[in-house]
Amino acid sequence: MKQHLTQAFVKRIECQKQKSKQEFYDTEIKGFILEVRANGVKTYFIRTVANGKRVAKKIGDAKLMDINSARIKAIKLKRAIDESTDTVVVLDGKNKKDDKNATPNNADGAITLGVFYEQYYLPHIKKHIKSYETNISIFKNHLLPEYKDTPMNEISKASIMKLHSDMVQKKHLAAATANKVLIFLSHAFNVAIDLELNGIESNPASKIKPYILNNAKERYITKEEASRLLAAINSTEQNIHLKYIIPMLILTGARRGEVLKAKHEDFNLYQNTWTIPTSKSGKKRILPMTPQLLELYHSIPKDDTPYLFASPKTKKPYVTIYSSWNSARVKAGLKDVRMHDLRHSFASALVNSGRSLYEVQTLLGHSTSTMTQRYAHLSNEALMSAASCAGNLLQ
Repeated sequence: MKQHLTQAFVKRIECQKQKSKQEFYDTEIKGFILEVRANGVKTYFIRTVANGKRVAKKIGDAKLMDINSARIKAIKLKRAIDESTDTVVVLDGKNKKDDKNATPNNADGAITLGVFYEQYYLPHIKKHIKSYETNISIFKNHLLPEYKDTPMNEISKASIMKLHSDMVQKKHLAAATANKVLIFLSHAFNVAIDLELNGIESNPASKIKPYILNNAKERYITKEEASRLLAAINSTEQNIHLKYIIPMLILTGARRGEVLKAKHEDFNLYQNTWTIPTSKSGKKRILPMTPQLLELYHSIPKDDTPYLFASPKTKKPYVTIYSSWNSARVKAGLKDVRMHDLRHSFASALVNSGRSLYEVQTLLGHSTSTMTQRYAHLSNEALMSAASCAGNLLQ
């Protein structure tokens, strides 16, 4: 389709439904093309004929390059192609030779994982994944240190398998963390393939077997353990907000991310409610503020941000509080207690107090009762008490 390409047009145009891509041929520069794909990717190309063969060269990502810069580069590339066929790098979107001005890559033109992460993966997950903080953490802590300067088509299955194994066997990290490395790296390759980035045609992480996990862990903290944990937290200076965050998790059964992202505007002190705008189930939920939670809320130091717990450095919600949490639980002698176990403990406390599974399900924000069942285990004391009722038959 012929179209005078302008910055406004490039910004607003979307691929028509039922189509995988559309091409718009500029009316000003012959062979200058804007390709728009169904996944939202927009790319500039220059297409011409050299020595009787149709050739095309990728100019750049339309989201990273303005139309004027793209036009200037299109003219230069067209002139270079006309003068020498050796300059041709891409034929109908498939890489042929390296481009001296291209993003850091190898002889096949494949982008390095570090550059891909910054230019493509970060924008993608921020747009399409609601809780993308874990993706960022896995990349920064495990994948980029290993593969930052490695072209993506040189990352082998054997290398990934070794990394996956070493994380557990040598670094003694959790199997679940090692599995996340597989999942997120595989996702990154799928994104790169979907974007048709040069030189990346397969996903080496896709068929690697993850560790088998037993996620249905039954770990609940006792009243005595809770006291030890709070004492350890109150004595730490590593994170000024930890002594408020952990009690809030215990008192509400909320998810870590829900507490870390909580805003003052979400709390109605007239109706004593806390509204969680969008939970994991995709729906907002309203929790009652108990007297203990109200007291805790009023004790939280206020700052000039809209958040209950803003990082002093970024003025935004914490991406992670693992370091300070880990120090506190180790100090309390509770190294096996995970932060999510506080949510388990909240649910268990309700069930042991005689509350219904429906009430537990509502407070936890589960869309069905299936997940609530795993939180509804009774403590040994409650089971003993219940079983003892049968003894009445013999009295």
